[in-house]
Amino acid sequence: MTMLRFTADLSALLQQHAERDRTDITAADVRAYAAVMARHATADQLRTKGANAVHDVPGRPQGATPAEAAAHFSFT
Repeated sequence: MTMLRFTADLSALLQQHAERDRTDITAADVRAYAAVMARHATADQLRTKGANAVHDVPGRPQGATPAEAAAHFSFT
């Protein structure tokens, strides 16, 4: 099994949240999600869950748009 991992840092996640007009998710929710991901979604942890490959998806911190990030992967 191959897993894709979104690894945006907290400041990038909070910036994206601020740019969206969402009232169902708070900045506290974003912080809680980031903390869970940092604790439980390391590449090694995902491998222990059955992943034979873990690929980090590039995002804003790497200067990639969503379309550019998607171009890194091929699904068949």
